[in-house]
Amino acid sequence: MTTRPPTPAATTTARLPDAAAGPLLDTAAAGRLFVNARLVLADRVERGWLRTDAGRITALGPGDPPPAEGAPTVDVAGRYLAPGLVDLHCHGGGGAAIYTGDPADVRTAALAHLRRGTTAMLGSVSAIEQDLMRAAARAVCDAARDPGVPNLLGVHFEGPFLAPARRGAQTGSALRRPDRRILEDLLEIAAGLPVVMTIAPELPGAIELIAAYSGDCVFAIGHTDATYDQVRAAADAGARHVTHLFNAMPPLGHRSPGPVAAALTDPRLTYELIGDGRHLLAPVVTMAAGDGTRAVLVTDAMAAAGLGDGRYTFADRTVDVLDGTARLAGTDRLAGSTAFLTDCVRFAVTAAGLPVHTVLRLATANPAAVIGLTGRGALGPGGRADLVILDDDLNPQATYLAETG
Repeated sequence: MTTRPPTPAATTTARLPDAAAGPLLDTAAAGRLFVNARLVLADRVERGWLRTDAGRITALGPGDPPPAEGAPTVDVAGRYLAPGLVDLHCHGGGGAAIYTGDPADVRTAALAHLRRGTTAMLGSVSAIEQDLMRAAARAVCDAARDPGVPNLLGVHFEGPFLAPARRGAQTGSALRRPDRRILEDLLEIAAGLPVVMTIAPELPGAIELIAAYSGDCVFAIGHTDATYDQVRAAADAGARHVTHLFNAMPPLGHRSPGPVAAALTDPRLTYELIGDGRHLLAPVVTMAAGDGTRAVLVTDAMAAAGLGDGRYTFADRTVDVLDGTARLAGTDRLAGSTAFLTDCVRFAVTAAGLPVHTVLRLATANPAAVIGLTGRGALGPGGRADLVILDDDLNPQATYLAETG
């Protein structure tokens, strides 16, 4: 009897699951050769191949790869191969809120987003009473240090230093004037993890707080009634980001330009766009994306992301979800989104008409740069092998997460 020799690893080809099986999650992205892919590069989409090893991208190029052995081959079958997505503003998903103070809820939410292509994210803690906010911060930061929650990297504090008139769905009784002790307590809990702090710069003491602590966290202007000049003063003091532009702030006026004009015209500021199709309509996203260098797509997702319509009670609020739109029960106030970041990418391409490579930059390289992540957000040699495969309709098919620091 003749024994057939084993097939070399280089010719072992993995195929993606059928759509009905749900997106694939592979946490061992080292040592793979991706072929027949539409590579989403910084300035274009190009058919080609990509190789990974030891959790890093080692080579990529157009057409077919050069002959090589040793790496299993993944046939991308003409789908998009893009960097893993980065979400700076996420309150929950998969039926769990991130800010309950329960690490199990943080894990559930983060992994729900990971399976849909978000390989790096911040856990957003809403403005809640101080003891609850500290407990929520500890749960998020503990989870960010847990290898079992590999895509959670840090924390975003959406408050408590917000303008009461622009609080949106935030808890009104939890709002505070800028206070060094409160900020220092939260920064101590984060202990070196990436931190974004949303703040209304017109509040007494806000500019001084930004100037004193801008080296310790990224200050984001939001939930604010600030004037154009007050936003510019905050940027002078060290603020570098804007939380969900257009939402929870004065509208753009031709004689009162306000935060919107300041964000769009100040090159020091990056700014978030909630891409769920409810918070911003398509023409606004098209306009605000600009040249693609400073806009950042975010979900502002809440616990019902991934669930159907219905009434849900999470943490400190009850929310009604109708036709995918989440509102505080009994009000018309939006209460976050039910979108994953791949949904936002799809909306920006199909409804706002932006090029795929531009939109992916808004959801990868741009947010990574806001919080100082290196080696993420772009396909290039030496970058982390955090990858997502998207079909023609930009639905996630597979997520590959590097097992490396």
